[in-house]
Amino acid sequence: MTLKRFHSSGTGNIKLVFSIILLILPCLQCSSQSPGSSFINISKDGRYFIDENDKPFFWQGDTEWELFHLFTVPEAKGLLLERKNQGFNVIQVMVTGVYPEWGQMQGMKPWEGMQAWLDNNPLTPDETYFKRADSIVAIAGEYGMMIAMGVYHARDNDEGRINTQNAKAWAKWLANRYKYSKNIIWSMYPHADPSSCPVVRATVQGILEGDGGTHLITMHPDPSPTSSSFMHTEFWLSFNTLQTWSTDLMNYDMVIADYKRIPVKPVVDGEARYEDEDGTTPFEVRRAGYWACLAGGFYSYGHGNNWKSPLTWRNWYNSPGARQMTILGNLFRSIEWWELIPDQSVFVNWIYGNVAARSKDGDWILAYLTKKDTVSIKMDYIIGSGTVTGWWIDPSSGDRKKIGIFNLPGKQDFIPPAEWQDVILLIKKEPK
Repeated sequence: MTLKRFHSSGTGNIKLVFSIILLILPCLQCSSQSPGSSFINISKDGRYFIDENDKPFFWQGDTEWELFHLFTVPEAKGLLLERKNQGFNVIQVMVTGVYPEWGQMQGMKPWEGMQAWLDNNPLTPDETYFKRADSIVAIAGEYGMMIAMGVYHARDNDEGRINTQNAKAWAKWLANRYKYSKNIIWSMYPHADPSSCPVVRATVQGILEGDGGTHLITMHPDPSPTSSSFMHTEFWLSFNTLQTWSTDLMNYDMVIADYKRIPVKPVVDGEARYEDEDGTTPFEVRRAGYWACLAGGFYSYGHGNNWKSPLTWRNWYNSPGARQMTILGNLFRSIEWWELIPDQSVFVNWIYGNVAARSKDGDWILAYLTKKDTVSIKMDYIIGSGTVTGWWIDPSSGDRKKIGIFNLPGKQDFIPPAEWQDVILLIKKEPK
């Protein structure tokens, strides 16, 4: 804004001072709640997330796409509380819900018939809908949970609801609404194709103008297997999100590929196969999670009914796969996971499906084994001499068995317990 230059008369100077005061006052009034703070940020080395106190923040994600669209505030509060107790701290939500026509066919109706947009027009958001969303966001914030909020989906673009003419204005309105909410992460769900870039960039421009750069921004392309790294070098892309829709080792391979990119950015496997969908077992769910995390990334769990039958959540929130995500989160939080370096050379004899990592400071080795074959580990990756302790951990139950005390350096053979479907091997120095 340019101030009109007055003549150097007394009256002109008074008018100039008064004009400046009028410009400054709004800034002074909002300074106590100015944008620019968030519950989480990115570490200095670009590898992981940190909280408000610069402490490492381990992403344990969950997909609840319909949380705004179908849930009442009390229902959402109940689900969020259960997820909090299970250790989940990031909830992935679509602002508008997903597949509305499919949901209607299944008898699912939006809360009191309300949609996020009046007449399917992003430029006419429904205030009552968003007041309810405000309450849900606030509850998540009270629980210390981040909301990864999907601003739009590829279907919105395909079907003409979102385009380069309205994306910026819609995103600016939404970002301005939540610029003081410290538990927001912005996400988009375009096709991983250059043709999506104009709408993506218009959306990002709206977000930045709306919240002043307060929150992290990512992108979760659809359909799978895709990654946001097709726009990796964009300045606004805080971290990469990918989806595999696979139970195979692709969950390791795609994460490690993004982990190795320059500039360094955190990586989230944001959508693998959902538990109980297409025959996906708890074993396949947790396996994808360990593969992603030991590739140096993070993982978001999902149950098939999070979008097929969201309001029956009391029947499936405590599923085996969800409980095993608690075990995964507890395990990583029990070690200095932020020191993790993916390294398959830890194995003397690599076996397909097995993955390993070591700590940067040489204090531990962590391996996830999907086969019952004997594995040989290069103990040299643990720095120093003396002894270390080995542990077997059952990823389905969390049970631990002490293997024994082992000498450094050299190599050591380990035989996985025959009774466990898969197993975690933790070798670490004990505190002095």
